[in-house]
Amino acid sequence: MASRQQIMVSLVFLLSSLGVCFAQRQADLRPIPLLDPAQAESEGRSLVASLLAQKPAQSITNNGVLKIRQADGKQCEVPVRFEIVSTATNWLSLYETTNSAAGPNGMKLAITHSEGLPNQYLVCESSAWTSNQGVMRSLMGSETLIPFAGSDFFAADLGLGFLHWPGQHLLKKEMRRGQSCNVLESSNPQPDPGGYSRVVSWIDIETGGIVHADAYDLHNQILKQFDPAEFKKIHGQYQLEAMEIRNRKTDSRTRFEFNLKEE
Repeated sequence: MASRQQIMVSLVFLLSSLGVCFAQRQADLRPIPLLDPAQAESEGRSLVASLLAQKPAQSITNNGVLKIRQADGKQCEVPVRFEIVSTATNWLSLYETTNSAAGPNGMKLAITHSEGLPNQYLVCESSAWTSNQGVMRSLMGSETLIPFAGSDFFAADLGLGFLHWPGQHLLKKEMRRGQSCNVLESSNPQPDPGGYSRVVSWIDIETGGIVHADAYDLHNQILKQFDPAEFKKIHGQYQLEAMEIRNRKTDSRTRFEFNLKEE
């Protein structure tokens, strides 16, 4: 599981590739000088191309729960069913809550990943279920900034939409959380209000998994921070058990926990 660089399937599947890597500390990197702009862009684009070229070997299904601490301090939990569907031509990330459990935050989200093409986002919210109009509608542009099930995760976050922005620069290589990482800056030429102007991500060199990411707002201040939170050892391998995203502006936080079982 953890030996594959399964990147753009979804945020969840990408982070699963970090499991074995977190089991032992990597050798420290020697600091390297900052790259000149042309080299930084060339290497950044090459890194992103390699990430986007990855595809899951098989389909998987899992269950989890979103543990949300809202800006006012209130907390709630939303059960989620997560599925990866791999086909001959593309792959889909599917996230689904149950309307009865999630109430007004009930949602179905489907993200289609096709090599060489932007992600396609389809969503169906609880209001459509209630009115028996459960047809998935397409999300375009700023519409992908919709929170999934009332959480701090945008639909675009779960689809790693920042890797499709035109501006990609490799800033440097350095250690982060004990891992040897490429530090990638993804720049959005036309950021939307409430969205991100750039994302700086620390990407593990060995597995391609995200070790940490900072998302900046239109004023170049950190808006959100993302981290894989916990790993669990199953059959000798470490698998992603939880990931967390924090909104620094509202002080809200969402923890996505997965139901890992030993078979």
